[in-house]
Amino acid sequence: MSRSSASGQADLSVHGLTPDGLQATVQPHGLLLVLHEPLLRIVQASTSAAAMLQRPLDTLLLATAQDLGGDLDPRLRALLAEDPLLSSQALQCRVGDGAQALRFEGTVHRMAAGALLLELEPLAADATAAPAVDHTSPALLAHLGDAVQGFGEAGSLIALAAAAARCVRALIGYDRVVVSQFGSDGRNLIIAEALNPTLTPLLVQDDPVIDATPLAREVMLRQRLRVLVDVDAAPSTLLPELPPGQGGACDLAHSQLRCTSPALAQRLRARGVAASVVAAVVCDGRLWGLITCHHGQARNLRHGTRAAIELLAEAFATRVLALESYARAQVLAEVRQLEQRLLEATAKDGDWQGALLRHPHTLLQPLGASGALLCHEGQTLGCGQLPAGTARQALLQWVQAQPGGTAPVHCAALDEAHPARRAGVCGVLAVRLSQTQPDCLLWVRPEHARSGTALPWTGSDLALAAAFGTALVDMMLQVNAVRLLIAESHLARVRAAVAGSQEAVVVADATRQACYANAAFHQLTGCGRDELPGLEALATLFTDPVTAYRVIGQVRAEQRAWRGELSLRRADGSALPVAMRAEPVPASDHTLLGTIFIFEDISEAKRAEAARARLDAALGRTRRELQITDGEALLGALLANAGLAAMDITEGGAPAAVPPLLAEVEASTAHAAALLARIHTLGRSGDA
Repeated sequence: MSRSSASGQADLSVHGLTPDGLQATVQPHGLLLVLHEPLLRIVQASTSAAAMLQRPLDTLLLATAQDLGGDLDPRLRALLAEDPLLSSQALQCRVGDGAQALRFEGTVHRMAAGALLLELEPLAADATAAPAVDHTSPALLAHLGDAVQGFGEAGSLIALAAAAARCVRALIGYDRVVVSQFGSDGRNLIIAEALNPTLTPLLVQDDPVIDATPLAREVMLRQRLRVLVDVDAAPSTLLPELPPGQGGACDLAHSQLRCTSPALAQRLRARGVAASVVAAVVCDGRLWGLITCHHGQARNLRHGTRAAIELLAEAFATRVLALESYARAQVLAEVRQLEQRLLEATAKDGDWQGALLRHPHTLLQPLGASGALLCHEGQTLGCGQLPAGTARQALLQWVQAQPGGTAPVHCAALDEAHPARRAGVCGVLAVRLSQTQPDCLLWVRPEHARSGTALPWTGSDLALAAAFGTALVDMMLQVNAVRLLIAESHLARVRAAVAGSQEAVVVADATRQACYANAAFHQLTGCGRDELPGLEALATLFTDPVTAYRVIGQVRAEQRAWRGELSLRRADGSALPVAMRAEPVPASDHTLLGTIFIFEDISEAKRAEAARARLDAALGRTRRELQITDGEALLGALLANAGLAAMDITEGGAPAAVPPLLAEVEASTAHAAALLARIHTLGRSGDA
């Protein structure tokens, strides 16, 4: 990657920081003005404003927007009449009078202290300025339409990330575009890139040039796109340092022109990077990853192109949510099949552990693991590539040594001295299966040749591992419930396991008279802790006892499992929707040993259904309210992308997480529609 500028490093540290810890200087290709209402009087300006506005800085300060000439003042006032400007709004204007008027584009927003922060960049070509990437609105819309359609066709996260990298590079032509994902350990791993063929790929490693500090991540959540035009350009300072009436330094948290930190600038220079663009990928309210673009020469982007990149990041994030939810749904489907195999194996010969590991792909493939190990009741069983002997025991000891809790434990690189590391295991992910016993299920990964560690476990990996653990705990509950019926000698042991389970369960014997309900069931219904006198008493706990009694009788008479939704009547009189599973347990002579009833609170799922209905209505309103013609195909693709994401989230997400995820899809789609409207508006203004 070549460099067009060899000027010395600017000493940015002398300019200090804003209260947020951000650089209090701006890039010199644009100008910054702080305006006070109601006269829109200039109380602070960047030193670059004097040359761009062709006015001495001392006469610029305390002048009004109207004093600058052109249509800046009426354009600002029109925006203020329509919007409180709590977020950045696009602006195109002319400054100056007559033939000397200059055209600018930029943004304006209201700062916390109430003043307006106006940032402008000249539209006129300047031989000394960095070249700017610009596209007409039809070209942007066509590119975005193809990109969003390609996102919808991507069947995996890696394919999606590769498509995003290619689309962004095709749009702006930078030397390198990488898509990176933040792992659960905070590392920022590059998962896809599109680059100039003369450059060295960076895949499967952390990129030290990417700014992943906590401050940078916090800022990226607030300002989704950052453009650095020229790393060697001398920064423009703000005068006066403390603007009147602000109570402190200027808040640049949402500034488009804010300079980057000296440390990051130095890393960029060392890599041969002159210009960069960074777009945040935000999923479920968290910074999922970044789309980072680097170029060897100074380069700028027009605001329409910037909006297009931000829209691509939004569409990418929506598709990520869909893929992650779909992956969870697929794993849960496999887990349900595994449940049935385990129950059948238990009824046949009691060997559910062996049944779990007889199909290694079910455990290994979804998590990209090379081996899996089950520790249960003092026994260990494994599949895939695993160490033996002391190295295997050391793995289990590592899991036991981690802080307690229900969340999965993991690492991407065991200590070099660890016996399992010497045996070829580098990464470990484990879920505990008991709060009192060292039972666990763990997965391992080998060291990756290019990074020196295992591939980091992603947030999706952790969620899938937790789903496996939850399902396995549920399967263990069912196994223990079966044991309760077929092995009276093990009654006390199995009864304790059922009683302590978080799953609400009722076990009835063949006589219909003896029912056992665990503590979770009593907590679910709010009734007393006395044992149920029989199945008739169980039926009375439902809001529709006649239907419940008929279902119970049908399961026992036909010895066929039943799954469905009913409502329990809680002690306070309220109704609680539940999913009930009734599993008849046959004896070897085909008589009925008893019946297991497992209850799941589905009130969150019902709320998720309501949230889906609200999202569908919002998408319909968006289609009706956004009145454009040349972007209709893109709007359709965006809404289809959001609808697909909603479907996958609803089908694959945990019920409690579905409403906020659907709300995020709604907000993301609304933001994408606003960006589409902005592109359309900017195109009309530019054409004019």
